[in-house]
Amino acid sequence: MEQSVGIEVTVVRGGKREQVTLRHGENLLMALVQAGLPIEFFCTTGKCATCRLQMTIPDGSAAPASETERYRLGETAIGDGFRLSCQVYVTGPLTVYLPES
Repeated sequence: MEQSVGIEVTVVRGGKREQVTLRHGENLLMALVQAGLPIEFFCTTGKCATCRLQMTIPDGSAAPASETERYRLGETAIGDGFRLSCQVYVTGPLTVYLPES
């Protein structure tokens, strides 16, 4: 069942937390860029792996890592919570950790 209420994504950066509200199924990378958050990216298709971020994704909050992510990041990084933000479509609350610049 699709939710009509926004989904809260917690963004942690430099010890500070802020909330960004996304629509069900919205692309995480594009939402972070639209919110004006500092995230590096080049291709938006998962080929460059520049948008790699650590995140905590509870079951049901996004699909499992894609084949592209498994190839680009490897199982160890995925096990450590890293994902390509361009490959994550948000379906529930999650937490994203932005690197300190």
